Amino acid sequence: MPEVFCDILPEPTGWIFIVNGTPSPTYPNDRLAMEAARSHARHQRLGRVILRKQDLLGRMMKVAVEDHVAH
Repeated sequence: MPEVFCDILPEPTGWIFIVNGTPSPTYPNDRLAMEAARSHARHQRLGRVILRKQDLLGRMMKVAVEDHVAH
């Protein structure tokens, strides 16, 4: 099963997620960006998704690992 990183990142006007180099629309907070990233992964059946969020020092911290595959 392929592993895909989904990064939740702050932007000047809110938060986005990036999957396979493609940024999402901007969300007003990190919680909504995370929910949208999970929904995107579910609908796209991306395989094993590793959700990461940028911390205050710019490091990517793993927040969840989810499997989204077709059954």
